[in-house]
Amino acid sequence: MRKKTVAIIAELIPVVSAPVSYFLAVSSFGSGIVGAVIAVTFLLAFLGFAFFFLGRRIAGSDRSVRVIGVLDWLATLYVVVFYALVIFSFWL
Repeated sequence: MRKKTVAIIAELIPVVSAPVSYFLAVSSFGSGIVGAVIAVTFLLAFLGFAFFFLGRRIAGSDRSVRVIGVLDWLATLYVVVFYALVIFSFWL
């Protein structure tokens, strides 16, 4: 496999995990398996910054890797904002 392909696949993990975690968190599904999937997808979405650095290290000069890297940072920002909203909702 080429470096570019590996970098793109690695960087797409948090980009896909962010919407999956959101839709499962706000859905009405409530089982132990769904809770475990939510925890894993939130963790993967939060680690978007790590996948950004990994992709840059593997194939940093490629334009698609740089664009997906921005989406990795947005996935991390999503998790931080989501948990901040949760904390503020408990204070009210």
